[in-house]
Amino acid sequence: MSTDSFVMQPLGLFKALSDPTRLNIFYILYKKEARCVGELVDMLDQPQPTISRHLNHLKKIGLLNAVRDGTWMWYEVANDLPQWSQVILESTHETMVKQAEGKKAPLVNL
Repeated sequence: MSTDSFVMQPLGLFKALSDPTRLNIFYILYKKEARCVGELVDMLDQPQPTISRHLNHLKKIGLLNAVRDGTWMWYEVANDLPQWSQVILESTHETMVKQAEGKKAPLVNL
């Protein structure tokens, strides 16, 4: 999470993941593979400012960490998430994986 005094709240998590683009970003990043904005732009076929805005939102609620490497910014799911959110996120990811089985693209299409 971004600060020691910040505590992720359920409402913030659910509101953040209610957006299809943010849900897809979560799906891509969940298994701890850091990605840069450019990779996510290509994967999600959306403009860079849109992806950056969604990444910033996910970072602000504490779901993502960002690490700067020169001019690149790498995003990954935060390691220090509250236990209650880890249970929800694991279940959400498992459900998305199961739904993606047999489909050409694993990303949600809402």
